[in-house]
Amino acid sequence: MDRRKNPYTPGAGRKPDKLAGRDDDLRDFQVLVERLSDGTYERSVVFSGLRGVGKTVLLLEFDVIAREAGWVSTDVREVEPESDFRLTFARMSTKVLRSMSLKRRAEARIKRALGVVRSFSATGPGGIGIKIDVAPVTGVADSGELGEDLTELLVEIGHAARANATGVLFLVDEMQNLGGSALAAICMAFHSLSQKGLPVALAGAGLPTLPSLMRSAKPYAPRLFEYRDIARLSDAAARMALVGPASRRRVQFDAAAVSAVIERTGGYPYFIQEYGRVLWNEVEESPITEAAVLELDDVVQDNLDSKFFAPQFDLASDAEQRYLLGLASLGDGPYRSSAAANAAGYADTPGASHIRDSLIEKELLWSPRRGFVDFTVPYFADYLQDIRGEV
Repeated sequence: MDRRKNPYTPGAGRKPDKLAGRDDDLRDFQVLVERLSDGTYERSVVFSGLRGVGKTVLLLEFDVIAREAGWVSTDVREVEPESDFRLTFARMSTKVLRSMSLKRRAEARIKRALGVVRSFSATGPGGIGIKIDVAPVTGVADSGELGEDLTELLVEIGHAARANATGVLFLVDEMQNLGGSALAAICMAFHSLSQKGLPVALAGAGLPTLPSLMRSAKPYAPRLFEYRDIARLSDAAARMALVGPASRRRVQFDAAAVSAVIERTGGYPYFIQEYGRVLWNEVEESPITEAAVLELDDVVQDNLDSKFFAPQFDLASDAEQRYLLGLASLGDGPYRSSAAANAAGYADTPGASHIRDSLIEKELLWSPRRGFVDFTVPYFADYLQDIRGEV
């Protein structure tokens, strides 16, 4: 096959040629946009799941849906652990307001909203706002109380959107990196937006900890957003993700080859894309056979090890790596914290708590329920078991 025409795209947030298994999510988001456009209430949506399940890709599809409906969008913004929340939301707000201004409608309303953005951004601890060529609006979004200020900012943007007969979509990735006060502020703001019926939506995504973090930030958060757990693809969807892109280019997989790939990937989209990429590049003739899958197993695994697993492992200190290796020796998770501590060579759970907490902070582990931990990366235990003798 021609490598230049390879349709498989493993990578962080790379859109696949065929987005399989997410039709319900796309359809529901289309309804969300239509209902908010009509002035009807609909919950914004928050997705959570492990690394490599396609959360970012889904947000990118939502961006397309919103723009096709005539909305303005922030593009997907990834929240870094040390991000300044005010500046992040101020930049997103400026982008959507600038996009609105291209329609040259309700210009006074947009100018006022930009002035509110300037006030909002300059009210943080540093007191340095983003550069906008409009005067700040005093007395709005500048109280210093984050929840109140974000609410006033987004309500102002909502009124500007309504005046321009459009809607606004905030796309926020890695939301688990937001602190409790920022998550609480988002809850407060979108609660107010829903009460006023303004056409502003949030589509957020993060690791499995995100729903519990939002619940901790505001008790009413579970009622405010639609929460979706993004997991591995069903067998049918995984087959479509693998064979669909190739078949459109008149390349086929035999049934045994498809089954072999699905078995090895477990239905995780990133892994399917990596298998597809390698098979396309290395196999010379169609159909692609099971024998080719078996022959190229080591090539795929080496790529996954170097590009997907190793960068995660390298984030850990020596002591943390020993803890991770001990955890993996227990087999598949989730793992009791006490068993994890013992496997890592600690006498008791409290002795290992600082290591566990640090790994959770680095987003290598998460706690699915009290007293348990698990990896945020699928098949990470298998990778660690393979390298135990090398570390």
